[in-house]
Amino acid sequence: MPKYLHSLPVLRTCTIVLLLAADGANAFGQASALNQSTQALYRGDYTKASELAMAHLRRFPNDAAVRVILARVELARAEFPQAFADLQKALASDPRNVDALYFLSLTARELSQRESQRLFSLAPDSDFVHQLLGEAALTAENMSEAEQQFQKALEANPRSIEVLTELAELKRSQRKFDQAITYYTQAGQFDFSNYEIAYGLGVCYTYTQEYSRAIEWLQKAVSLAPDSAAGRVALGKALIENGQFAAAIPELKASLQMEHRMKQACLLLGRAYSKLGRLEEAKAAFQQFDELNRAEMQDAEAKPKGAPLPKQ
Repeated sequence: MPKYLHSLPVLRTCTIVLLLAADGANAFGQASALNQSTQALYRGDYTKASELAMAHLRRFPNDAAVRVILARVELARAEFPQAFADLQKALASDPRNVDALYFLSLTARELSQRESQRLFSLAPDSDFVHQLLGEAALTAENMSEAEQQFQKALEANPRSIEVLTELAELKRSQRKFDQAITYYTQAGQFDFSNYEIAYGLGVCYTYTQEYSRAIEWLQKAVSLAPDSAAGRVALGKALIENGQFAAAIPELKASLQMEHRMKQACLLLGRAYSKLGRLEEAKAAFQQFDELNRAEMQDAEAKPKGAPLPKQ
């Protein structure tokens, strides 16, 4: 046997050892860069932290942990656009990086606030400003203020589909269905393929007992968003109220396939089966409703009360 064949196992072993040593060195270098840049960040030496992180990222651009440290330095320096870009790069490398997601949310909120302030200063009486103020009032549960701001936004831009829809949903939440229908209809004149408008009209017409019109709009909503469990349930309810029990069953079953814990679908399904004389199936649907109800109550009882907020 040629002598070089005897040396092949030795060469392979040496190659493996060298590769392992290189991997170990790389891992050590990455850990060292992370530790050193983190320590510099914590002692407030942002220049050093940035230099260490950037030097490391030139060699290992996909190191998400060090990229997050660089973004935190940029946040500390109020360099928000650059921090936003680096956090997006970190998530491209590691989509489940919790630190990147957390700091990205903070950065996005800060950028949003700054852009809102610019908008307020440049166009204080624009429809966008009044819409933002209306949405803020909704968050604060100040319905009268929200409506006033939405009305001002509508005066500034009568063709705003978003504002018309928000006014419609506000009125629907107050059970003022006729007013809601008016706003939804106005919005629909500018957008004929909007799921929210079709769904809202369908729900409102169900409550005003105009079931044929409700079914028409809810069928349109389901065609626009076939995977919407809420749309399927609303259509099933309208069909039941209109006496179309058999037609309601496929819609309600489809909604339960999409959302297994939807109690309303179980209850409506039980009603439909009962009206059709399918008593065993009705019993099973009502039993499922009871089980979901009990599970919901148990979850509510098990949920800790007054739990401390997570640390920022």
